[in-house]
Amino acid sequence: MLHLPPLYPITDAASPEPLSAQIRRLGEAGFPLVQFRGKLLDAKAQWLELHVALAEAAANGGWPFICVNDRTDLAMLAAREGLAPWGLHLGQGDLPAAEATRLPGLGGCHIGASTHSPAEWDAVDAACDHAGVGPFRGTATKSDHAEPIGLDGLRVGCTALRARGLAPIAIGGLGPADAKACFEAGAEALAMVGELQRSTDPATLGWEIQQARWQVRPPFRRDQGIVLLGGSGAGKSTLGRLLARRLGLAFHDLDDVIEANQGVPVRAIFAELGESAFRALESTLLPGLLAEPGVVALGGGAWEAPVNRDRVAAAGFVPLWLAEPPVRAWERVGRDPQRPLAQDRSAFMARCATRATAWSLAPVLLPFGRGPEDLASAMMMAW
Repeated sequence: MLHLPPLYPITDAASPEPLSAQIRRLGEAGFPLVQFRGKLLDAKAQWLELHVALAEAAANGGWPFICVNDRTDLAMLAAREGLAPWGLHLGQGDLPAAEATRLPGLGGCHIGASTHSPAEWDAVDAACDHAGVGPFRGTATKSDHAEPIGLDGLRVGCTALRARGLAPIAIGGLGPADAKACFEAGAEALAMVGELQRSTDPATLGWEIQQARWQVRPPFRRDQGIVLLGGSGAGKSTLGRLLARRLGLAFHDLDDVIEANQGVPVRAIFAELGESAFRALESTLLPGLLAEPGVVALGGGAWEAPVNRDRVAAAGFVPLWLAEPPVRAWERVGRDPQRPLAQDRSAFMARCATRATAWSLAPVLLPFGRGPEDLASAMMMAW
């Protein structure tokens, strides 16, 4: 099933803040995925805002992912310019999902559907990998909403969607007080519009919703090893050491293991042997770190190799994507002489954007501006 962040922000075209600025602000707050919804605006205004948002995200390491609501035409225009969005959200009256994925540039998009009743939960297009379930209650941001389904309806809808391998998203008038009950009902994420617009601190709201999901579905089991993945500068090693200490497990940084094996720093391996040789060393040495439960921090590119993903799964370790905005990571490690792939900002951001597709295959850890101590403590409380 598709892994989604616990809180799924949706833009509000009724707000005086431009849609692109909303997406920028939410991305800076730490949200990795935002839905672009601009139904009150004409097509030209929506296109201009979407183009700005996608271009800014591309320049900032693909952060945040952007899902376009309804406007398949605008998504296709963006794809033609090399700015294909992460996904499309399609309503019951929109283009069928299977047809949308056949359009130029949209074959790799994640497709979501809107669902409101048992007939729709059972008939979601097979091309979709996630679906909204609702409305939970009436909401002022969508005056033409269907009849609210409440918690009981949400539970039935989430069960039906999960049985088909779809990630359910609760939607409709939700606030933080609803989070735990919605996750217990089977929601993978909560979509919010008005609550985020009213919030003076969206990062704290996201942090609270993440902790509510962990209360229902902890990020790891007691008997499970952990593999931390993500970009350079995300803080994997620092968080990994904290978790290992608190769990009484061994900690391994794969880069450090490679250096010890080769007797030279990572930068020398890149300079003398090249990146492909370094990647081969990652795949060769990783299995030895998975022989018994521990905490392992991977290099930024290790998760792109399917063989590494398969080995982690076979060993029963849980992979967790420590998802920091790439801009924040660059501020920490940019031009660090010890990091051969963090010397040029444009190349760094392009590499993050490319790797994010693989990273997002794992469940996500979102710091929302908190440090590793806070993140480790929150994870341990859930455990």
